[in-house]
Amino acid sequence: MDIGHSKFETKTKSITLLDAPGHKDFIPNMITGATQADVALLVVDATRGEFETGFDSGGQTREHALLLRSLGISQLAVIVNKLDTVDWSKERFDEIVSKISIFLKQAGFKDNVIFVPCSGLSGENILTKPKESLSNWYKGPTLVDVIDNFKCPERHMNKPFRFSINDIFKGTGSGFCVSGHVQTGMISLGDKF
Repeated sequence: MDIGHSKFETKTKSITLLDAPGHKDFIPNMITGATQADVALLVVDATRGEFETGFDSGGQTREHALLLRSLGISQLAVIVNKLDTVDWSKERFDEIVSKISIFLKQAGFKDNVIFVPCSGLSGENILTKPKESLSNWYKGPTLVDVIDNFKCPERHMNKPFRFSINDIFKGTGSGFCVSGHVQTGMISLGDKF
């Protein structure tokens, strides 16, 4: 299973979304996606039993968070998805936030992690403010607002060129193609590396 790619624009940013699989068999794919990321959205399932399976011992939520932090990602939002399956329960949201917050702090994330309740299926609190069932208790930003407010990483253009390679493949016609992520510096047409 490959990393899913999608692009969209917010009010202030052009976003490339890399969707990494959550299953343990696809950890290498998740790492490939995370090495290209500036920020991360950790999506957890609010459904009773599903969150616990993902978060408790042997689940992938903890491993993904640790990998994100070890790869240098410090800006993180936790998306509490499928909250509609528990009738937009504030208690369920708070329970999930409490459990994950403690773990994320131990993993090295600062206190600035944002938690966003939503429903990907209905689109609730993704782009527009939530309806009454959620807005009765949630006064925070939508998912897109959170993405829009992430700080752009500093790009050190004056440092030596550093490029992490994610893939090498045979191009159509002119040899091999290399894809990856520019960490520092810059390269121009005709430069050799």
